[in-house]
Amino acid sequence: MLGATDAALRDQILVSEARAELKGSLAAWVGLAVVTAFLAFEFAPRAEPFGYGLWLTTIALFLGSWLIAWTRFVARPPSDRAVLDRWIPVARAGMTLCNLATAGSVWVFLPVAEPELRALILVLFAWYLIVQFAAATEATQVLKSAVLLVLGSLTAWLLIARPPYFLPLALFLPLFGATLIAIRRFVREAVVKETVARALADAAQRDLAAAMAVLERERDAKTHFIRAASHDLQQPLQAAALFLDQVKPGAGAERQAASLGGLQRALTAARALVATMLEHLKLESGVIRPSMAALKAREVFDRVLLTQGPAATAAAIRISTAGGGLDLRADPALLARAIENLVANAIRHAGGRRVLIGAQARADEVLIWVVDDGRGLAADDAARIFRPFEQGGHVGEAGGFGLGLSSTAGLVALMGGSCGVRPGLTRGAAFYIRLPREAARLHGDVSCAA
Repeated sequence: MLGATDAALRDQILVSEARAELKGSLAAWVGLAVVTAFLAFEFAPRAEPFGYGLWLTTIALFLGSWLIAWTRFVARPPSDRAVLDRWIPVARAGMTLCNLATAGSVWVFLPVAEPELRALILVLFAWYLIVQFAAATEATQVLKSAVLLVLGSLTAWLLIARPPYFLPLALFLPLFGATLIAIRRFVREAVVKETVARALADAAQRDLAAAMAVLERERDAKTHFIRAASHDLQQPLQAAALFLDQVKPGAGAERQAASLGGLQRALTAARALVATMLEHLKLESGVIRPSMAALKAREVFDRVLLTQGPAATAAAIRISTAGGGLDLRADPALLARAIENLVANAIRHAGGRRVLIGAQARADEVLIWVVDDGRGLAADDAARIFRPFEQGGHVGEAGGFGLGLSSTAGLVALMGGSCGVRPGLTRGAAFYIRLPREAARLHGDVSCAA
């Protein structure tokens, strides 16, 4: 039965049973010690000295080791690995030694015992086997060897000594042993089934708890997303409403231009927030698929300059590029969007005056850098800013959801790449996108890895 279960589960069952058996084995030890003392006292004057001394020494050694092991186990429980590697093999060896001594005692006690005492000894041998049947678990189970050794020795003595009723006893003893083994097997199978069912139920409960935790996290993330969206969208929309109120017939051209400019900026910010929201939702749902193509880095850089140039000009930030002639293999739209997120962050939050977009070739990869000369990152920013709804320690007035870098990571992962930040490279912040070179060239399309 155990052979059909998983190895880890089998080890878990053995360890649990070994711990329960050893902790609860004190009663069996007391019973065996009492029987040993009775037999030692009863046969000391009549048994053959050598055989009697060998039996008593072996049993005393076994009982002493058992008591020491029980004390150590209870006082300082070993690890599961120690139970499997040391305690269980030693326990099996000890039980086998006890079985050998008990089988040998047949030839020490029975030849010199009168019929009444001989009958009592037969009962004690049966009791010894029943104790092993009831107390020993699969971990230290040696019932088969006990039956073969003890009952085999008894049967051999009966056939040789031929006491009264020796033939019925010689036939009954193997039947008794086979019955014990068969019942033990049925009991064992029931115990294993129950233990496996309990372990599977526990595992299912753990899986359910983990799934519930994931659902709760997803629910909290969506709640956070909705809360952030409603909060952050209100700001540019309220600003747009205020600027719109200032656009009145008959007002001066300069005032009208300022109001219209503010209105345009507010609506642009709202549109950017909505675009970020949609992008995050698309990445979460897995509907975005990359379309890989060979291209020059400048093709992507030009697109980024086209979309981010006006915002950079308004913020008095100069964007420059380097390495535009480098060959890439990527989805042009996804890569451009990922770089746009990095550049937009630098414009809104860095507080610098320059942003550099560059491409760098390595042996098996291409690095695309977005570097600014702003205030840089806070000490703990690098470890968390690529997670959804996380923002750096230096957030500009434009605010945001904290989804830009998370979206960048998702977009780059779709193309089989990765992204990160390298602190200390410049006075400001240095973000990079790492794309595979030959792997992408060979495999073409890349499945979603976000």
